[in-house]
Amino acid sequence: MAEENQPDTEEEPFDPVTDQRDWSAAETELACFALARRKGKVLVKIINTKKPPMQFICIFKDYLE
Repeated sequence: MAEENQPDTEEEPFDPVTDQRDWSAAETELACFALARRKGKVLVKIINTKKPPMQFICIFKDYLE
């Protein structure tokens, strides 16, 4: 697994209003990988917000970027 696909270990604040990256929320880290495959995008980061029920934020980018 590539380093950029590892769960985020730092406390990084995530603001869904101001974040302009392509993202989705998920219940599990594995769901992030499924979302990326379904969207046809590359998963670049997983942020654990520790706020259930959708505690993981999956950050994506296009394959051609």
